[in-house]
Amino acid sequence: MGKKEKSALNVAKFIKSQTLILLDKLNELDDDDAANACEKLHDDAEALHEVLANKWASEGEN
Repeated sequence: MGKKEKSALNVAKFIKSQTLILLDKLNELDDDDAANACEKLHDDAEALHEVLANKWASEGEN
């Protein structure tokens, strides 16, 4: 994995962690609509991080 891939993966990881923090805050505020949207965003960020990590890890094996 090159420097650019590591950087992109770190950004994806950061977004994943920040959406989880935001989700907690929205739940504390009892804002169900925003929390639901944020939960989907977190799920998408988590999936993206996993896809990128797997893609670049497998490319490194070749």
